[in-house]
Amino acid sequence: MVKIGINGFGRLGRLFLRIALDQCGKGAVGADFPVVTIVNDPNLNSESMAALLQKDTYRGTFKKEVIDMDNCIMIEGNRVEAVKVRDISKVPWHKSCPIDYIVDTTGKNKNCAQASKFLQEKIKCVVVSGLGDIPVFAVGVNHTCYKPAMKIVSVGTPTLNCLAPILRVLHENFTIEKAMATSLHPLKNHNKFLDDSCPSANLREGRSALGNFFPCTSAAPGRYVSRIMPELEGRTDSNAIKVPTVCVGAVDLTAVLCKEVSHEIVTVKLKEAADCYMRNVMKYSTDELVSSDIIGDPHSCVIDSKACMGLAKNVVKIFAWYDAEYAFAHRLYDMVKYIASREICTK
Repeated sequence: MVKIGINGFGRLGRLFLRIALDQCGKGAVGADFPVVTIVNDPNLNSESMAALLQKDTYRGTFKKEVIDMDNCIMIEGNRVEAVKVRDISKVPWHKSCPIDYIVDTTGKNKNCAQASKFLQEKIKCVVVSGLGDIPVFAVGVNHTCYKPAMKIVSVGTPTLNCLAPILRVLHENFTIEKAMATSLHPLKNHNKFLDDSCPSANLREGRSALGNFFPCTSAAPGRYVSRIMPELEGRTDSNAIKVPTVCVGAVDLTAVLCKEVSHEIVTVKLKEAADCYMRNVMKYSTDELVSSDIIGDPHSCVIDSKACMGLAKNVVKIFAWYDAEYAFAHRLYDMVKYIASREICTK
């Protein structure tokens, strides 16, 4: 059984734990299924962790029994240690038992210098979120390029995980000349509900995100695409707009292709990918969707076929949705599971 620790018990961390508990024991190979044994969050005690895990306004009530045991939480017999340590180099990850992997859900430790502080004795690998100088793997696109010798890896961002599968399908079938994506970002806890002071250089970040939508700063995942698809170096870019919705974001991609092709054929190839080699990552929908329909969808990328269109014979516009929390938590879990399976195969 693979034992892991979570750093950061915000919305992403709690969803990751829910998924790990739901998935544990499923499938033929139980040995590579991650089990969470310890959670670190300097801002939460065990009582708060238990309450936030069990009740969620948008995710509903967790179906498993959750009990606060003071310094740990019990979830139907599974003990999860709860610690509050701000210095990540001093977290007692092996408090109750040795763990194998650490999953950092904070997005703050996306650079090697910071993430390397997790690497204590017996820690095999650290999986982080965010875009920095750490090797990036998007499940369904380049995750099989992972090497067991790698000690720190990133799964990028929710937007990158939505964008990359589309780019892979387009480039493999039609070759991308240039592509520009606009991502729609849902609300996060750090966004302002009312106008307030803002230390950011972008003054728009200080305005009410609930009552406005506006261009926002982001890691521009389009510029990071070449980290997972080197063949697209210099061909892609992106910007972002903050929209007053919860949980669900979207990607509006315009691509100039090297081949003349109708957008109907492009969507056929996207559907083929969704039904076959990207089945668990990409979903193809013919429904007339709105953002709330995507809440709880585990796919990184939900192609909205009704919103796709062609402009010229080699220009297509693809619109795709994604649950920025639930789907991304699944990709974190999938990556840890894949890393564990690679370790088993090398033994």
